Amino acid sequence: MTFLIRRIRREVLFILLFSNVVVLAKHFFDLWYLTIPIAIPTLLGTCISLLLAFRTNQAYERWWEARTIWGAIVNDSRSFIRQLLMYLPALPHRQTIIHSFVQRQCAWCFVLGDSLREQSLADRLSEFLPPETVKHILSFDNKPNALLLDHGLSIQQLYRDGHLTDYQMVHLSTTLNNLTDSMGRCERIKSTPFPRTYTFNMQVFIYLFAAILPFSFEESLYYLDVPLVTLISSGFLLIEKSALQLQNPFETKETDTAVTTIARNIEITLKTMTGYTPIPDKIQPYDFYAL
Repeated sequence: MTFLIRRIRREVLFILLFSNVVVLAKHFFDLWYLTIPIAIPTLLGTCISLLLAFRTNQAYERWWEARTIWGAIVNDSRSFIRQLLMYLPALPHRQTIIHSFVQRQCAWCFVLGDSLREQSLADRLSEFLPPETVKHILSFDNKPNALLLDHGLSIQQLYRDGHLTDYQMVHLSTTLNNLTDSMGRCERIKSTPFPRTYTFNMQVFIYLFAAILPFSFEESLYYLDVPLVTLISSGFLLIEKSALQLQNPFETKETDTAVTTIARNIEITLKTMTGYTPIPDKIQPYDFYAL
């Protein structure tokens, strides 16, 4: 809430100064005949409330869809490694091969989140993969997709070597397809911005409302004019800014989907499942921009 208040402080200060000017002009220059019927800002405020409700609902749906997608990524990551553990019980060098899948899956989770936030990927890849593999992945335009491609090629090799049955191959391919689907849904949210004209029109209506409201109070209530105008307008601005923050869940903001924290939890779970060490610590809640 605090960071949202910080984001509207300039607009609130402007409204406060404007309403003070209007009230002082009406009071000292006896301009009370400029009073506008209260029905006008009431009607405008009702329209703004309806539009804000629709806007906030649409923004929350985008944010919640992003969180749902990452919940599916958690489940599919666990399922993918569990399937490998079940299907490869007697494979030579089993632990080494499964650990390579774990490292690649952990890298994919982190790299997907970082790519959605348009952050550097080389250091993240180097945490999990050998240098030659990092160089290979960086040669692709879509790094997360390249990691899934390596998953698929490794599974194909296991199938060719006779370590997987047709049934097992289909199940592993289905899990990879689910991961690909989740990646594509995240990319759709990222590449489809909320219409800018809608945001602009919403702000124009709020400022128009704030400009009209100071003229709607009678002389006997002039001492309530400024605080009421400021509070009511601030409420509209706060809701509008809240929707603006929620509508883009992959922008490194306080309201982002916590993709890095989720990826770290996936890493901890997968390494625990396979006995891989060392197991990293969880990201603490106060590391907000790591979320």
